[in-house]
Amino acid sequence: MIQTTLAPPLRLDRCDPHALLAYYQRAWALEDRLWQSLVGDEPFYLNPDPLRNLLIFYLGHTAVFYINKLQRVGLLQQALQPAYEELFAVGVDPEKPEDIAGKVAQLRRAPLQGVWGYRQTVYHSITDLIYQSDFTAPVTPGHPLWALIMAIEHQYIHIETSSVLIRQLPVAMVRRPADWVYLPGNGEARPNPLVGVPAGPVRLGKPQDAPSYGWDIDYGDLPLQVAPFRISQYQITNAEFLAFVQAGGYQTPTYWCAAAWGWKTQPAVTHPKFWLADPLAPGGYRYRALFDEIPMPWQYPVEVNYHEAVAYCRWYNDATGDCTRLMGETEWQRALWGESQPVTDYNLDSQVGSPHAVGSRPTAQTAMGLYDLRGNIWEWLRDPLTPLPGYRPHPLYEDYSAGYFDQHHRMMAGGSWITSGAGALPDYRNWFRPNFYQHAGFRLAADSPPP
Repeated sequence: MIQTTLAPPLRLDRCDPHALLAYYQRAWALEDRLWQSLVGDEPFYLNPDPLRNLLIFYLGHTAVFYINKLQRVGLLQQALQPAYEELFAVGVDPEKPEDIAGKVAQLRRAPLQGVWGYRQTVYHSITDLIYQSDFTAPVTPGHPLWALIMAIEHQYIHIETSSVLIRQLPVAMVRRPADWVYLPGNGEARPNPLVGVPAGPVRLGKPQDAPSYGWDIDYGDLPLQVAPFRISQYQITNAEFLAFVQAGGYQTPTYWCAAAWGWKTQPAVTHPKFWLADPLAPGGYRYRALFDEIPMPWQYPVEVNYHEAVAYCRWYNDATGDCTRLMGETEWQRALWGESQPVTDYNLDSQVGSPHAVGSRPTAQTAMGLYDLRGNIWEWLRDPLTPLPGYRPHPLYEDYSAGYFDQHHRMMAGGSWITSGAGALPDYRNWFRPNFYQHAGFRLAADSPPP
C-alpha cells in the first residue's frame, strides 16, 4: 500500500548514511501521508480526543523533536524557529484541564501554512545532516547520532498515535488515499479455544548491545520462569465482543472497577469507540476505519481500551464459569518464545491499512498454533508499567517513561498494523492510560487447570 520500501528496524551496528536516510525518509512519507488526508484547515484546529492536544500540535511536534534533540548533542548549532521549538515541544497533561485550555489557546494562533513550511525546512536540514555525518563507529546510546535515531523512532510512534486521533474526526474531514487498502473482515467465525502454553523460561529486557534502537524502558535483564497457562488462539473479535454488548455488559457494575465505571458513565459509553450504532446494519453496528465508515468487519479483532478488556473477561467468566483475565508480560513473551520471523510475516509496518480477520495470515501463526501475537492490533496486558533491573533513563529524554511508574499505566504488546520501527520488535515495551484508545484489543488468558 505504501509507496516506499518497507523499513524493518534499523541495524545500528552497521549503519550507513543510505540505510539511515531511507529509514528517515520513510517516517516522513508515512506521517505526511496521514496529515495530507485531512480536508482543509479546520481539522488541524480540533482535538478529537478532549484529553489530547489540537492536531496541529502533533503536526509540529515531531519536527521540533528533531531540532531540540540534535541541538542537545551538538549536531545542530542553533534553533531554526525558537517560537515553534518551544510551542510544539511538550504536550499536555490530561489530568490538568487548565493545561489543556491554555495550550489550545496558544495553538489556535499558530498558522497552519507556517507549520507545514517549518516541517519542510526541518526535513531538508536533517537530510543534509545525514549526508555529512560520521558513520565510522556503531551508533550506541552515547553516540551523538543516537539523538537522530531517537527522533526517527519518536516520529514512528506519533504516526500511530496521530492515526488514532485522525480516526476520531468526522469522515467528512478526511479523505482516504486512493491506494489505501482495508482487508476483508467477514466470513465464517472461527472457534477461539484457550490453548495451553507449557511452563518455561523467559528473559525480559533488551540487551545493551542489541543491534537495534531501544527506549530506556526496553533495556534491562530479568530472567524468570513462567508457570503453565492458557490463552485464546485468536484475538477477541468484534463478533465475540458483540455478545458482551448484547448481554448488557456495559450496564453491569460488577464487571467494572470504580475508576472504570466512572470513565464509562461520564459520558455514557455503551459500545467500543470505533463501533457506530446503526439499527439497519447487521448486528446493529457499522465500523469506523481510519478514513471511512464501513460495514462491520465482524472477524477483525475488537479495539477497546483496558477497562473494556477487563470487563469482558469478567463477563466471560460469569457466562462460562472459567476464570480468565488478560495476559501478563511474561506470558506474552513465553507464548512467543523461540519465534523469530521477520516483521514482514506479520501485519505490521503499514503494509496494509487495517487489521485483518483473525487467523487469516498464515505466517503470523506460532508453532503452538497461536495467531497474531505480533501485529494486527496491540494486546492489552494486565501488568502496570514497571522498570526492569538495570533501568536507566536516557539523558536525552529523561521523562520518556519515568513518570509513568504509577501502577495506573497498563502495558500493551505486539504492535498493530501501523506500528513501525523499533516498536515492531518483540522487546519494545509499550504502555497507555487505561481509559485511552490505541489500535489495541486483547485475548483471554487463564491459569492452566491443575493436572
